[in-house]
Amino acid sequence: MKIIPCEVCGSGQHQLLFEGRDRIFGIPGVFKIVKCLECGLLFINPQPEPEALETYYPIHYHESQSARFKEYSWLRKKVLETFWGYPPCSGTSTRQRLFQRWVFLPFRWRYRNSIRFVEKGRLLDIGCGNGTELYKLKKMGWETYGVEVNEEASARARSEGLSVLTGDLFKAKFPDQFFDVVRMSFVLEHLPNPRETLTEIKRILRPQGRIYISIQNTNSLNYWLFGERWFSLDVPRHLFSFSIETIKRLTSSLELKVKAIRFDSGTRTFLASLQYWVNDRHEGRVLTQGKQSIYGSHLLRYLFRPLCWFVDRIRLGDLVHLEIIKI
Repeated sequence: MKIIPCEVCGSGQHQLLFEGRDRIFGIPGVFKIVKCLECGLLFINPQPEPEALETYYPIHYHESQSARFKEYSWLRKKVLETFWGYPPCSGTSTRQRLFQRWVFLPFRWRYRNSIRFVEKGRLLDIGCGNGTELYKLKKMGWETYGVEVNEEASARARSEGLSVLTGDLFKAKFPDQFFDVVRMSFVLEHLPNPRETLTEIKRILRPQGRIYISIQNTNSLNYWLFGERWFSLDVPRHLFSFSIETIKRLTSSLELKVKAIRFDSGTRTFLASLQYWVNDRHEGRVLTQGKQSIYGSHLLRYLFRPLCWFVDRIRLGDLVHLEIIKI
C-alpha cells in the first residue's frame, strides 16, 4: 500500500470519506476512499500494489465478459452508414441515402454513442477484453488494434484474427500519431496512472484524433443516494472515481478537449446499489452470494427504467460517455 497525491491536480490534501470493501465477490480487505480537497476527485488512498490488486479480479470477473463474436445488427449497420459516415452498401444511390436518413432518424438517438468513421482509420481499444466489440468495428472497416492485460481474454481475441497485445498500453510502444481513434470503455478508473495513460494516448493519437471514454460519475443521483454503497465505486477495483468536473480538469491540463458528454446509465447500477443497501441491513451477503431479489428482478428493471431515463436527461446519471479531441 502506498499513499499517492491526487492524479488530477497533484494535491496531497484530502479527507477520508469512508472505508470500503469488495461487495461483489466478498474478497477480504478494507480500503480508504478519500476526496481531494482541491478538485474533488474520489480515490482509494493508500493504493494497493498491483500484485495485491490481482486477487480482486477472480476468474468470475472475466467470465462476465461476452464471448460471442458477431457483427452489428442490420439496423445498427444502416444507422452507422446513414449518420456516422460508415461505407454504404454498393449501389446505394443519392435518393436512397436521403430516404434512409428519413427512415432511420428515430434510431439515431439509440446509437448516439457510436464512433464516427474515418476512411482507412486506425482504432485502438484499451482493455478490449475478448475483443467482441473490436471484432464488430473491424467488420465495419476499421484497422483495429487492442491491448488487454488478461492473458486468456487477449488470446481469445487473437484466435478471431484480431491484433491484440497482452499487457498494458505502455508495453505496446505504438509509434507517434499512429491512431485516429482510441477507445476506453470503463477502463480508466481501474488504472493506477490515469494521467500518464492519457498522456501516452495523446502521443499516439493523430492531431484532431478522438478518444472515446466511458466512466462512472460521482456527481450523480445514485452516488448522492447510496454513498459508500454506490455500485459504481466497485472497491477496490475502481482506484479512481471521476466526476464530469474532474475528468474535464484532467483532460484540459493535457490539452485534450471534451467535445461531447452523454449520460446513459440504465437501471443496473441503481438496482445493484439498492441491493447493497438491503444486504447490509438484512443479510450481510455480497452480490455473488445467494438470490439477489432486487438486482435480479426483471420487473424492477422495467419499472425503474423511466426514472433512470429522466435522471440521465437532467445530467445526473452515473454512467457517462465522453468524446474527447486532441487539440
